[in-house]
Amino acid sequence: MDPPPSPSLGAALAQTLIALGAVCALAWWLLRWAARRGVGRSPAGVIEVVDRVALDPRRSLLVVRVGPKVLLLGGSDGSLSLLSELDPATLPAHPVTDAKEPRP
Repeated sequence: MDPPPSPSLGAALAQTLIALGAVCALAWWLLRWAARRGVGRSPAGVIEVVDRVALDPRRSLLVVRVGPKVLLLGGSDGSLSLLSELDPATLPAHPVTDAKEPRP
């Protein structure tokens, strides 16, 4: 008896790409679902990242609300530094969001 013919390279590539697309779509959906449910947030809601600006791939500025205080932090390569304490009255009630990335 002859062995069954093996699938062609094109068919194997198409099958792999379809499976990869399905896994990526499922991962994207699960991450969005988890973010809407509050996964990764402070359970008591005490700490809130108000805004984040990337200065380059390794450094960023963060505005963080911790209870009644608002802090400006500098982050780089695994470290955070307190740069300044901001007056909460000077911040807008709802920060302007980028149209491409809605906030939950």
